[in-house]
Amino acid sequence: MGGVLRVHFSDRDFRHVRLARSADPVWEAFLGLHVLTTSLARLPRRLHPWRRRAVQRLRDDDLRAASRLLRDLAPADAAYFPDFLTPAESAEGMAAALQTLRATPGARLARELREAARYRTLPGWTRRLASGDRALLDQVADAVLHFHTRLIAPDWSEVEATVAADWERRMETLEGGPVAMLGTLAPFTWRDPVLTAPYPVNADLRLVGRGVRLVPSFFCHTAPIAIADPSLPPVVVYPVRGEPREPGTRHADALATLLGTGRARVLSALTVKFTTGSVAVRLGMPASTVSGHLKVLRDAGLVHSERDGAHVVHRLTGRGRHLLRPP
Repeated sequence: MGGVLRVHFSDRDFRHVRLARSADPVWEAFLGLHVLTTSLARLPRRLHPWRRRAVQRLRDDDLRAASRLLRDLAPADAAYFPDFLTPAESAEGMAAALQTLRATPGARLARELREAARYRTLPGWTRRLASGDRALLDQVADAVLHFHTRLIAPDWSEVEATVAADWERRMETLEGGPVAMLGTLAPFTWRDPVLTAPYPVNADLRLVGRGVRLVPSFFCHTAPIAIADPSLPPVVVYPVRGEPREPGTRHADALATLLGTGRARVLSALTVKFTTGSVAVRLGMPASTVSGHLKVLRDAGLVHSERDGAHVVHRLTGRGRHLLRPP
């Protein structure tokens, strides 16, 4: 990291800070691609299991081809990759994002690929894309969908649960106002009125009253990423905070005294979203016993349960995470 990203706020911008509540499918696809090309030693431990599974799935020829095509456009070590790959419509889901990507105007393709070529040598095939080859643009969109479907979607419940937990933590800090929340966005540093973070190059994002959409990302693990084109709606993608620390022995004993040993174990197991059965298997407890503990924890506001297809899944609430946090 040789530079700094500076996000410049005005008084009006604080009224238009938007914190995404859920993971962005397109950003997660490209950042997942970056995880695949990063050594395990440089990744946070929470990403190790996904990377191992993804490497196994990459034995599929079509998936390897899609990964190579996307890596040509957006390598992990790029100081810049084209903004058209991550349209703002991705906030509405993958279908809306891909529709916008496929409709990218030729002039924009040429301009952004020309900008990317300032930082690295692009593969020869990108000249066809820059000239407006629609069939090739469709291949890019298909590759994004294929990569997401095969490598990201199978673990989407964990992605969403981790992002939801991060969102709830940020919302708790908003009680102190937007500046208090901005001060929690590691690896950013807040020095009024500028938010700064390490970045591959020196870059300034001037919000000029437009505010900013902050997107927490499961796969982002080093520097944040910002939309580069100043004419586009400002977006900053940042890494979610690490998983809650396991309670220390004294804190775990205190939880067991307060909640009962079984209930405390169930609460501590919900580091991500789990079904009743998966918690039971993880703890070696009967499913009926886990279900009873979850009901008590839910009634106390420590656990949130919701239906996800054929299953009911459970995750910690902000109150539950606070209770697990050592003093």
